[in-house]
Amino acid sequence: MRPLKWIFACLLVLFAMSFVFMSCTPQVMGKTGFDVELSVTGMTRVTSVFSVMRSLKKADALVFDDAVYKVTQLEAPLNGWHLDPNEPQRFTVEVWALRGSDPAQGANAAISERVKAALIKTVENLGFQASVESIEPRKVVHKLVIN
Repeated sequence: MRPLKWIFACLLVLFAMSFVFMSCTPQVMGKTGFDVELSVTGMTRVTSVFSVMRSLKKADALVFDDAVYKVTQLEAPLNGWHLDPNEPQRFTVEVWALRGSDPAQGANAAISERVKAALIKTVENLGFQASVESIEPRKVVHKLVIN
């Protein structure tokens, strides 16, 4: 009976490892992106932070003309959390073009404004107020994202 427990334990560990590796598959992104600092007010519960994060990560790809962007990384203000709805919570968001869907003219001001509007709309659909504190275009040779 003892060897059967070891076999079962080994199979369970192998299954867990394969699940982790399968869910963390790397994805090659495009060459253009934006770093965005998003300010959100109106949150009164800690769970609000997680609902904003979930909505931004699950938001459909942002399609602008010939470019397709997606939120690839998101940092929440968990270390500076407070329950005052009038004080903004700051989220840091990375938005990158999907591979092969970079805009022909690069990350420009027009696309920057559309990314701002799309992120604000996603947060406002949850019932909070949002504004973009800063947005900076970025360009790299290649971007690898672990989902």
